[in-house]
Amino acid sequence: MHSVPTLLQQFLAYVIESKDHQDLQHLRSVCSSGEPFTAKLHALLRNLSIPNCRIWNLYGPAETTIDSTYHLVDVAMDREYIEIGISLPNYRCMILDELGQFITMDEEGELLLGGVGVFAGYLQRDDLTANALIEIDGEIFYRTGDLVRMDHNGLLHYQGRKDHQIKLHGQRIELGEIERCLLNTSISACVVIKWGDGHLVAYVQSSNIDVEEFVITVSLIFHPI
Repeated sequence: MHSVPTLLQQFLAYVIESKDHQDLQHLRSVCSSGEPFTAKLHALLRNLSIPNCRIWNLYGPAETTIDSTYHLVDVAMDREYIEIGISLPNYRCMILDELGQFITMDEEGELLLGGVGVFAGYLQRDDLTANALIEIDGEIFYRTGDLVRMDHNGLLHYQGRKDHQIKLHGQRIELGEIERCLLNTSISACVVIKWGDGHLVAYVQSSNIDVEEFVITVSLIFHPI
């Protein structure tokens, strides 16, 4: 079984509520990717106690063909945080600081991914491609924008983003782009944030808000015709 954590959580919660766990005993592998592996998901898997089933936390952006690192999750232990692990075969991971220097263990920096799955670039967007790809010692690496650190066991730990990009239901969202769209209306200032696990909230400021114009703009942003 391979899915994003949000869907896995909903599925497992339903199974627990229905009290019909028999079919799950046939599972041999569960792969979670696309979003952070949450403590809630870990607790659900731990409570189900599926024998002979391996739980994998996979990480990787679309620009590196989805999955680039992996970690075998120990559901027997009570965990609040799950590592993203080590690179898959034929991939390489590098961690650079803000000055572009390689960093040592237990220091936070941006994760760069190289290997067979790195994409060639964005279609007709050379500007974005130039910012996303970097050549190091003759090899092309993708700048993920994700902040990580490596522990003394060589495992990568996801720390967050270096920009304002978030993930909601497995979809990348640039909060700054939403803010710029809202500022095209009568709004003088705004901040968009992620609220909980399923919502975005916009805080707006203006001395004279045209409510009708604002509602139309927001509806076009989130529900394009």
